[in-house]
Amino acid sequence: MSSDEIMTLEEVARYLKLKPQTVYKWAQEGQIPGAKLGKEWRFRRGILDEWIDSSIILSRGGMDLLVRSGQAAIQNKGLTADELERLLNESMDPPSTGSGVATPPPTPSSP
Repeated sequence: MSSDEIMTLEEVARYLKLKPQTVYKWAQEGQIPGAKLGKEWRFRRGILDEWIDSSIILSRGGMDLLVRSGQAAIQNKGLTADELERLLNESMDPPSTGSGVATPPPTPSSP
């Protein structure tokens, strides 16, 4: 099966090992990526695969893996905890614009 294959609701249910009613409910609620064409739901296999991958990454286990990977990368760079905290704080602070008051763009002058 190719990643751009279009799947029916029943095929998605078999693929995900779910009941068709669950897939239908998720589709109606926008919890699973799909499109309603007329009265029928259709799904693209590649998009479902990406959706599953991102769900795994965002799960607790996936976040733990990301944190461990980040920690390993930091150790490989030789950053201290203080250096890391400084970098994180700098990335979270908005850029300074001087007075702190936003100024509107200049209005065009009339000829």
